[in-house]
Amino acid sequence: MLETLISYSTNKQIRTELDPERLRPIDADLQVPNTAKFRAHTGWEPKIPFEQTMHDLLDYWRGRVQRESAFLTR
Repeated sequence: MLETLISYSTNKQIRTELDPERLRPIDADLQVPNTAKFRAHTGWEPKIPFEQTMHDLLDYWRGRVQRESAFLTR
């Protein structure tokens, strides 16, 4: 998710850093859920694509930062 959000950013100088102090031994490196059973049982289907969700999330935070910055500069 983070890589997707960074790829949508206009700032191309973003760098990430892993803090080993914040990791737990039980944390999985990669999780890829299989929703087939859930879908078969409930008939659920996603209506909003993952990419749109990520764009919406990024736009939300851009707006929030902009509003808070405007409030702080008053």
